[in-house]
Amino acid sequence: MKWCCPGFEAFYGNAGQQGAGILVGRNSIGEPEFTMQYRAVDKKEKLPVNSENPVASVVDIGMQYCPWCGCKLEKWYGKNVDTLYRPELKITSP
Repeated sequence: MKWCCPGFEAFYGNAGQQGAGILVGRNSIGEPEFTMQYRAVDKKEKLPVNSENPVASVVDIGMQYCPWCGCKLEKWYGKNVDTLYRPELKITSP
């Protein structure tokens, strides 16, 4: 895989762990989709917070451009989306 920059590669590798990571996949109509995901705890862990208010353990934010180098992600990774897809890291409804 030829990465657009070291930042994108590093954050892609961090997906599923506490902190920020990059997910690559397809949206509901099959178009490439790129997501910055923030996790309060590792995917295997439960959020250790007792709160009267809801607390998000994972937040997904869609993106079109690399936040580090600015390249258009669909143009750079479009042909490799299915290779980079890791469905087990996506947020799913209970």
